Amino acid sequence: MIDKIKYFMFNEKYQKMISNFSYLTLINIVNKLLPLIVIPYIVHVIGVGKFGIITFAWALISFFILVTQYSFLLTATKYISQYRDDIIKISQHFWLVLSVRFIIFLLILIVFIFLLFTVERFYTQKEVFLFTFLALFADIIMPLWFFRGIEEMKYIAIFNIIAKIVYTFSIFLFITQETDYVWIPLLNSLALLMVNFYALYFSISRFKIQFILPTWDEIKNTFIEGKDIFLSNMSVALYTTVNIILLGFLTNYTIVGIYSLAESLFSAYNGIIKTYTMVVYPHLAKYTNSLETMYTQARKFFLLYLSILTIGAIFLFLISGFVIRLLYGEGHDTSIEILRILAFSLLFEPLGGFFTAYLSLKSEYKVIRSITFKTMLLNLVLVVPMILLFEAKGTAYLFILLSLVQVYLNLKHNREIISFRWSK
Repeated sequence: MIDKIKYFMFNEKYQKMISNFSYLTLINIVNKLLPLIVIPYIVHVIGVGKFGIITFAWALISFFILVTQYSFLLTATKYISQYRDDIIKISQHFWLVLSVRFIIFLLILIVFIFLLFTVERFYTQKEVFLFTFLALFADIIMPLWFFRGIEEMKYIAIFNIIAKIVYTFSIFLFITQETDYVWIPLLNSLALLMVNFYALYFSISRFKIQFILPTWDEIKNTFIEGKDIFLSNMSVALYTTVNIILLGFLTNYTIVGIYSLAESLFSAYNGIIKTYTMVVYPHLAKYTNSLETMYTQARKFFLLYLSILTIGAIFLFLISGFVIRLLYGEGHDTSIEILRILAFSLLFEPLGGFFTAYLSLKSEYKVIRSITFKTMLLNLVLVVPMILLFEAKGTAYLFILLSLVQVYLNLKHNREIISFRWSK
């Protein structure tokens, strides 16, 4: 194993990928670990129940963010990676993606306003939901897919770090009593808006993006071409963010808060590990014209990833109790149990994203849709009884089951990378 790692570390053709991995790891450390400094303070000041309200609102907006991202974190990244030396094609696609995302945003805005004034649970906390919704617009204008496509992850790192630092300092400065909980999502959204507007300006000026207005035919074709990955993403959302929303509707905000204490730690840990797929994807995209080479490369990265996940899952399980007590103090035994349950899913859940990215490179979008649709159906059948029987723990148990099923279905369609030989 040490020889294999050395091979990656010192092979010149992987240096760009290693650099990007370093920057994305830094992003995830800042994105995930800074909140772990803030969340204990927030819970201490506003309580678990109010923290549950904020988490509930963010789960809803996170679902909307997934909708506006459509298929672009894969398809746009792939396109930019393939045509990175053609400024005209890059410029055309740049404004095309932004236009499509803005159209989706306007449609979501209509739905959001309707929900806000018709659903009592939303209306009674309308300030929290409105302030959280601003983060959706901030996400629209951040050309994350562009920076990933040109493999310049350092810029993502810089912008993310600035936004998180601004948010972190503002929390300690302005959140001092329980009633201040409504301002927490506003502080987050304002920090994102400030930084992401500059990121958009920077990407246009730094890389000389020309303004090329997309046609309606191009917009329509983009919707059609990305529909399979989009449906796949929505299926995944139905057993991630939507399950938290259902947990809030079927139980209460306090139980959402208890689950979120564990889930925030798991998400931080999992997000750092998932950096691997984000870096490997644009690297593999360069080999789409030579399938055998792509298969060989994918096989290497899959086996290495499997080793990382195994070690990561064991480590998270062992430190769960220590970390929960360190951050939140005593009296959170249920959150410790949930985090230990989620640790097992680390063996499988990140592989789903790896396989989805790999299948998109093979343009097997219908396979992606089929796998996630089957997983979604299983979730729809089980989610309500699992929550009613086991509450927050039921959500965690179901997450493991769905992750395992998705990996099994993926392995059936990607047999060429399931090999235990290491080839250079």
